[in-house]
Amino acid sequence: MPRSADRLLGALLLGLVFLVAMTPTRRAPAYPDRPAPAHTGGFGEPTCLACHFDGDLNPPGGELSVEGWPEKLEPGADYDLAVRIAREEMGRAGFQLAVRTAEGAQAGTLAPADERSAVTESGGVEYLHHTLDGTALTGEAEAAWRVTWTAPDTLAPLRVHVAANAANDDASEFGDAIYADSLTSAH
Repeated sequence: MPRSADRLLGALLLGLVFLVAMTPTRRAPAYPDRPAPAHTGGFGEPTCLACHFDGDLNPPGGELSVEGWPEKLEPGADYDLAVRIAREEMGRAGFQLAVRTAEGAQAGTLAPADERSAVTESGGVEYLHHTLDGTALTGEAEAAWRVTWTAPDTLAPLRVHVAANAANDDASEFGDAIYADSLTSAH
């Protein structure tokens, strides 16, 4: 092979190596400090399965609940709620919750009870979610987050949507168990 052909081939190979090295690899976004907004599973939103995609929703062996939701709501009243997820072999956990009207508009206000959770607003809806500190387990195979929800002054049928991740703590999108639940209130 002529020397110029060797140089051309070498330049092409070097270019190919550079191109491959500069091509971004596909990685799932990591949200250890908070999930992306609008991932509660309600009103057409995805759940945590959008990023933790290798399993089924609500697999056996775990449980997600919202405790403290009243049977009868009082206008403007404060309610102490707790989001709980339990699953054996869970190493960390995360969640997101929203309270909306039957039409999907924000209903009342959400306030975290401590540093384990925070509120992010997106599209006029408040999303209560874990913080980085809030991914730590609060008991054996359990994580919980406390929140105060203030009911709106005018009540209408309401919906609570919550999604949670029982993570295996390997810092990847694989091997986590995703749960979702919803509650309704006539008002």
